[in-house]
Amino acid sequence: MLLSCALLGGLLLASPQKPAMGEDPARAFFAKLPFVQVHIELTEASRQDLRERPREYVTATLQLDGTTFSPVGIKLKGAAGSTREFDDRPGFTVHFGKFGGTGAFHGLRRFHLNNGIQDDSRLSEWLGHEVFARAGYPAPRVAHARVREGNRDLGVYVFREAFDQQFVRRVFGDQAGNLYDGGFCQDVDQDLEKDAGDGPDDHSDLRALAAHCSGVNRDRLQQLDAALDLDRFLDFAALEAMLGHWDGYTRNANNFRLFLPTGGRACFLPHGMDQLLQDTEASILEHPPAIVASAVMQQPALRKRYRERLRALLPLFAPDTLRARLDAIADSLQAQWKAIDEDGARAHADAVTSLRQRLAARYRDLQVQVKAPEPKPLQLTIGRPLPQKNWHPAAETERVEIAKKSFQSATSLYVHCIDRGEEPRRGVWRTHVLLGKGRYELRGTARCADVDSPAKDQDGTEHGGVCLRAGDGVSARLSGNANWTPLVCEFEVGEFQRSVELACDVHAFVGKAWFRFDSLVLVRVGE
Repeated sequence: MLLSCALLGGLLLASPQKPAMGEDPARAFFAKLPFVQVHIELTEASRQDLRERPREYVTATLQLDGTTFSPVGIKLKGAAGSTREFDDRPGFTVHFGKFGGTGAFHGLRRFHLNNGIQDDSRLSEWLGHEVFARAGYPAPRVAHARVREGNRDLGVYVFREAFDQQFVRRVFGDQAGNLYDGGFCQDVDQDLEKDAGDGPDDHSDLRALAAHCSGVNRDRLQQLDAALDLDRFLDFAALEAMLGHWDGYTRNANNFRLFLPTGGRACFLPHGMDQLLQDTEASILEHPPAIVASAVMQQPALRKRYRERLRALLPLFAPDTLRARLDAIADSLQAQWKAIDEDGARAHADAVTSLRQRLAARYRDLQVQVKAPEPKPLQLTIGRPLPQKNWHPAAETERVEIAKKSFQSATSLYVHCIDRGEEPRRGVWRTHVLLGKGRYELRGTARCADVDSPAKDQDGTEHGGVCLRAGDGVSARLSGNANWTPLVCEFEVGEFQRSVELACDVHAFVGKAWFRFDSLVLVRVGE
């Protein structure tokens, strides 16, 4: 225990972090591990608006621990896995100033009420943010709440500080810049939505960061150091990996915020940590595919520093380090569940037990992994196909069925975009491989039925249809109705090694596609 405390005390010395510069009226509130009683009052007209236009604010009256605030703006929130309609158990965003209100709750002008649909323990988000905070890393604070809407008792929610201008001032002081929302599986090479900030509105800051991470450049280390807060990013990448945050930035280019200070160095912020520690043996050494993470991990000097940070951060994951606060919060939530529903209380108790067990198992696995040798790239003989069998499904929008199915006596990776909507739907089968420098092809055979693809851009660029993708390469695209067709995606690794995402991709308003499983191979075709 003394050794763990000493190591924890030395974490900030090992990787200096910038202190919070802005005022923080909510500090004392979050330090108490609060449980907030929330009562939302809506007119019937506002309820109907949230049914029809859930992402638009409506006026509400809000009671928070007995204090009434009105008018307050409220809307529904949630991504593909957690979105629920108003008459179910939706998540909410609360904005005190949306309709001219001047109130605040313990200094907070905006906050979120997350429904915890994907986490019966309601502790995953707290755990992730607690670990980041103990590492000295900027992150929003988390508490819990019991939410009622009218006569409905919606149960136990996660109460989370918002990413907004108030958060930026708390963490970064008065530094000018832009706070970007990573959106859904969007990386820094896309026009991310700006949440807050007074920086450029033309995404030139994003394009500059992406440019520093693209191609092969002997000055890459210096460029990264000028564009990115490397001390922070190495900790960010290490903590995401150690927490098993498979749906975060480094592993999936998802669930993140990005602060780009004007004339300064970029800082990534953690988000969406409601599914942590699902795989207690998840690799912390696998090279990540996200653009910035990949560029950083290609640098031997930065890779060495990353390994050092893994060892330094390890004591944060010792179960005894987190047990007292975790148990106190779990007991508080259990008391609320018992007052609501005995079945819900039992499900919560089981989920908490599982989380404790997974945390202990993860710590044991991390102790082994931090000492393991570096992963080696695949050794492929030129011209010899290597079957790809480790595919993972991802329905990236709603109304997508994705499964392994038999078609004409052959196993296929199946994607079905169901019910035509206003926006195209997307389903993907993915895998990642670590490859050395060279030229490659991803090959496979696909067919489709009734696939209606999005229109081409004005410059003729296609985005939709049925295709294979790898790195920055894409195969020919199928649409409409097509029998089994060979597809070839050519791509190149210019660095000494890189983690490359291979994908069977379907992007369409409606339709079905099959990728024949035994046809999917990777071939090295040249140096």
